[in-house]
Amino acid sequence: MLKAYSVFKDLDKKAYEIITNAGIQLDVSTSEQRPNKEQLSKLLTDYDILIIGVREKLTKDMLIQVDKKKIIATLSIGVDHIDKSFFTSDLIKIINCQTSNVISVAEHIFALILSLKKRIIESNEIAMRGGTKKELSARSNDISNSSIGIIGAGKISREVIKIAKIFNMKIYCNTLNPEKHQDLLEQDVKFLSLNELLSSSDIITVNIPLNEENKNLISKDKIRLMKKTATFINTSRAEIVDMSELIKYADENDTFNVGLDIDSENYKEILGVIKNNVIVTPHIAGVTKEAIKRMDVELANNIKRYFEER
Repeated sequence: MLKAYSVFKDLDKKAYEIITNAGIQLDVSTSEQRPNKEQLSKLLTDYDILIIGVREKLTKDMLIQVDKKKIIATLSIGVDHIDKSFFTSDLIKIINCQTSNVISVAEHIFALILSLKKRIIESNEIAMRGGTKKELSARSNDISNSSIGIIGAGKISREVIKIAKIFNMKIYCNTLNPEKHQDLLEQDVKFLSLNELLSSSDIITVNIPLNEENKNLISKDKIRLMKKTATFINTSRAEIVDMSELIKYADENDTFNVGLDIDSENYKEILGVIKNNVIVTPHIAGVTKEAIKRMDVELANNIKRYFEER
């Protein structure tokens, strides 16, 4: 019998049943603490299937001790926490979640946009101490009929497009392979080069995975192309953007808004000062209660489907 292990102690009951009903023994962590590297290496050795999240970093040296086929199942869309050597190994199959948290991330993108444009956080602080609207650093703005530039044309971007259309926004898109996404033209989406998108859009959102090709894609030069009145949103990995230059641009231009949903612990120095035009959330966009449950079930079904197809 195949043996699986989940580093999550609160794995959804339905997901547990899907896996065990497929004839797989599933052990679930009983600890509040996630495994460290040494513990993770042992789990990789002891189990056929390992269910992890983005906090579990699988490094190249951990692959050396693998001598039989394994499945790495990650409760995430992104897989940059897994070294690329795992993807080229004949002994490893990587399974991730492609759809479960898509709508959650798209909603969070617009939560950041509206919070910034409507000055929600600043207004709350003023109101809570008994202040008035006269204290606002600037008036709020509508997003209806503005332009939104979407970097990436994947599932999250497509959900963003659906919401943007409700606000009657002009929609621009930059993707490496626009020929694969010609159906978006029927939704009045206009494909632009990255430079054109950055310089033309009132709102910009980054929805691409991190890889070697797009690390620091939004560099200092790219940041300087953006309007001084633009709103820049990144719910992808922080490394896609030159974070120091981005915050510097926001400091220089108080009309330039930044909304980030990232692993912020590595950027304490540059994000440590509260600003009216910068909002940061600690990588929570895709982990709503509903999304986590959907991800658990999707991953369980993907594991089951993998064996059925074999």
